[in-house]
Amino acid sequence: MTYTLIRSRRKTLAIYIKPDGSVEVRAPLKLAKSKIDEFITSKSAWIEKKQAQITPPSELRDLPLSQYAKGDFERVTLKIVKEWEQKLGVVTSFVGIRSMSSRWGSCTAKTRRIRLNSALEYCPRECLEYVIVHELAHLRESNHSARFWAIVENALPNYKTQKEKLKEYQWVLNIR
Repeated sequence: MTYTLIRSRRKTLAIYIKPDGSVEVRAPLKLAKSKIDEFITSKSAWIEKKQAQITPPSELRDLPLSQYAKGDFERVTLKIVKEWEQKLGVVTSFVGIRSMSSRWGSCTAKTRRIRLNSALEYCPRECLEYVIVHELAHLRESNHSARFWAIVENALPNYKTQKEKLKEYQWVLNIR
């Protein structure tokens, strides 16, 4: 399998499937190439599955209509964040909204900063709410352990449905 290798001062291997379907592998500086190849081979089914999910440019659709009146997305989003901060008993130091190419949100637990993808403007409110709860839950549990998912499920008992619904909008990330 062909892939681009990027070495850095990291401790773990990671595979990224780019929007064009190419594979990027990020690896520790001194990890043997044979170990990297072995890892890629063991993940080949997952890689092929992810590549198959990419929408070819010829099949891209127009962006759906925004779910919000012009200029309301940021205001509504910040209001929802504040509501969920209170419900979850957490406080952020910063909430940013920006365009991201491969994820709906991110959290830096150490600095208590969350970022949300501006593409959420084109998703139903329940998807936006799921992403907000997911990122805020990282302020209580920084990884994706069973404890993390218990926090999410306690807040949003139907989070799995919302998470699946969000997958229907994954194609939006590829055209923005």
